[in-house]
Amino acid sequence: MLKRLSAVLAVAAIGFAVSFASPADAKPVNKNVHVNKTVNVQRNVHVNRTVNVNRNVHVNRTVSTRYVVGQRYNGHIWYGRNRHFWRGRWYAYGVGPCWINVDGLWFWNELDCPI
Repeated sequence: MLKRLSAVLAVAAIGFAVSFASPADAKPVNKNVHVNKTVNVQRNVHVNRTVNVNRNVHVNRTVSTRYVVGQRYNGHIWYGRNRHFWRGRWYAYGVGPCWINVDGLWFWNELDCPI
């Protein structure tokens, strides 16, 4: 009895499935789907990289140093364009072993003739 009941149920299930199937004259379903994937990104970027540097450097190379009488300059003493008295003797400007010529000017050389 159980075998007959299961056979009847199987036939009924097949008939039930066939009854829900689409008829032969049914119109097909349109399954075309349109997806718009157009993305507009505006990437206009303006960067101002103009840099102005003023590199004009003026150097005055003509140096006219005003020496002070009795002051030391690079280990030498400026006594002006006059004679100098050292150890009981007068030495004329630029004459003798105690004077040293530096850039056209005569300085008293303290290394040779210390005070």
